[in-house]
Amino acid sequence: MKMVTRGRLGASVLLALAGLALSAISSAPRVAAAAPTDSVSQADCPAASSFSSLPLFARVKKADDVMVDSNGNVWVSTVGGHQVIELSPAGTVVQAFADPQYPEGMVQLSPTTMALGNQRSDQVVVFDMTTGASKLWVQLTPNGLGVDGLGIEPGMLLLPDSSQGNLDTVPLPPFTGSPVTIATGLGRPVDATPVGDGTLLVSVENPPGLDLVNPATGTVSPAAQFSSTDDVVVRNGIAYVADNGGGTMSAVTLSTGAVNTLVTGVKAPQGLAMRADGTFLLVDEKSGDIRIAGGC
Repeated sequence: MKMVTRGRLGASVLLALAGLALSAISSAPRVAAAAPTDSVSQADCPAASSFSSLPLFARVKKADDVMVDSNGNVWVSTVGGHQVIELSPAGTVVQAFADPQYPEGMVQLSPTTMALGNQRSDQVVVFDMTTGASKLWVQLTPNGLGVDGLGIEPGMLLLPDSSQGNLDTVPLPPFTGSPVTIATGLGRPVDATPVGDGTLLVSVENPPGLDLVNPATGTVSPAAQFSSTDDVVVRNGIAYVADNGGGTMSAVTLSTGAVNTLVTGVKAPQGLAMRADGTFLLVDEKSGDIRIAGGC
């Protein structure tokens, strides 16, 4: 991969690592999750806002997925632009790396590495966030469009095998195990995140849009009803979803399945990530706008 450097912010926050057991990253903003509580309800959600009225964080041509790292910097993958781009907390470009394999989902593994899904090759690689070098981690079986989003929980990478319709888990470094399929028949799963009670939430590009998976039994049940979703983030018992089918960002109260629309008028909602202050970055792939949205 080719690197184009435009200055870099120094890494100042060290993650708590126990050897190479990198499960502590599950507390990073991209994969924030908490056990369901009654402290936040549908009534606490604000009225819907139009996407164009939200504050603009950055504009990245063909932006797709988005991740906030442990320093607060924002990483954007561009499938159509074949790049992985790092932005400062203010939204300015820090550096950009070429990736001809159609980069997609990202989750941070350590202060200097992340897992990156490459859709074209249907692989997950370990991506060096300093140099742009990558090393093959997981090779999936190609069957149409390859891997999309990624998730993480303590000790495990959550790997939606998009082309096979499965949800897999893979042990985090030191890479001691192969993928294990824990749910099948999902259609096209594109993101996954822990709910906080042992179950996993999976967004799919087909009805019902949002599935709840019990990894112990493989049981799959609908968590809400959408025609197609992309990224999902869970906080305080509420799932925040980039709703492709409706062009919205929605909040789903997991205890009831109630859906509250927070943002409307998104032409192609894709990436969604939560920042340390509790706000969200929402990506519209068509315009390249990354805007700041509030939650419930």
